[in-house]
Amino acid sequence: MIVLSKKKITLILGIVVVALFVFTFQIADTNRTVETVALPVSNKVIVVDAGHRKAR
Repeated sequence: MIVLSKKKITLILGIVVVALFVFTFQIADTNRTVETVALPVSNKVIVVDAGHRKAR
């Protein structure tokens, strides 16, 4: 008969969770390359607006 205490169950679940996170990060493909189009931007102004200002 196997007797599991609360401490052992917590330890086993913790190890499983850590193993799942490690496996997930290991199989993640971070070297993806996205092709973009290079447009000529000489003599032009590019304005980037984050849009976080609240409307009144």
